[in-house]
Amino acid sequence: MLEPWREVQQEPDHIKRFVYQRQEDDRARSLPHVLPQLPMQPTVMGMDSPHQTGDHISYDMLTRGPLYCMTSHFTRIAPHAPVRGAHRHIGAPSLFCVTGKGWEWNDGETYHFETYDILTVPPYTIHQHGGDKDIGCTIFVPEDGRIHHTLGLIWREQHKLNEKPTFRQGTEPINDTEGKLIGYRIKQGVLGITKDIEVILGPEPNREASFQARRGAGDWAGPVENTYDRYMKLMHEEADLCRHADHVVLEKKQQWENTRQGRIKWLIHPDMRIATKRKYIYFQEIPPGSRSGKHRHVAEELILVLEGKGYDVHDGERWNWEQGDLICIPGMTEHQHFNSSSDPVRLLCAFPATYLNLGVGGFEQLEDAPEFEG
Repeated sequence: MLEPWREVQQEPDHIKRFVYQRQEDDRARSLPHVLPQLPMQPTVMGMDSPHQTGDHISYDMLTRGPLYCMTSHFTRIAPHAPVRGAHRHIGAPSLFCVTGKGWEWNDGETYHFETYDILTVPPYTIHQHGGDKDIGCTIFVPEDGRIHHTLGLIWREQHKLNEKPTFRQGTEPINDTEGKLIGYRIKQGVLGITKDIEVILGPEPNREASFQARRGAGDWAGPVENTYDRYMKLMHEEADLCRHADHVVLEKKQQWENTRQGRIKWLIHPDMRIATKRKYIYFQEIPPGSRSGKHRHVAEELILVLEGKGYDVHDGERWNWEQGDLICIPGMTEHQHFNSSSDPVRLLCAFPATYLNLGVGGFEQLEDAPEFEG
């Protein structure tokens, strides 16, 4: 685990850089590429797992798997469960329904989803989800939040607690003078804090003002006479997209593609007109006894095994996996998926689209899938 805000002044920066790089490389290489899921536990929001490869914060990376950007968590909403809490953050999450069906509430609008659909929540939107009252649902959230931490956009607001919240050891509820629950207190000593921290429900004023101004700006009316005008117009276009883009990508409406990497169905990619544009997310299906293509990309990748059993080969090293496991693929790693069972394999693959903005977002194909016909 990296140590936040540690001051080292006696060595020059270029020396620190090489030392820290070597330490990070050694740490990343020591971590497994296939992880079992961490179990869920009660929180102030509901039943959630811890983040599977560390929290969104940058100094919590390289804790379980060799990934810098990507982490994930699971949410389980049991039948007849208490209503979950609601929160808001600047990052635009993608929430994938693994089992069951349910609803998602975004700034007053309700959207419905079923198994294998994916929810796309616009930036800075109060959101809350629930499961079907009789069957519930399980949600998987692949996340690249550490990118937002480095940009100073990691802040999260709590707007509503779970209907029956659980306050873990080291925390306690805060009630107003009339006994209404208005937040919770993180007690002195937790994570080394020297005085209590209060988390009060509601918005942070500066962020609220900034995003309400964006949303209320309306359509761009003037000419675009120079480069600066173009970026003023961009703010209006971004707000307009969030107003009109789809909030649910329906799995049954997406098409399978026969590609050099194998049989793929895209749920999210940057060219789609949706509010969550910062990831690639797609299904990969592999027939019994077969394999995917072999490829390599600069972006790291996180894969959830939805169905089946098999193994990966990463730069010549084999990693076995089964249903429910998470496969971590470090950046610039040659990799291929193999189905070692008599049943089909289905994978959900996710990686950040941020690499596109750096000019390193493409794929290098090294071997075609056996079923591909050029």
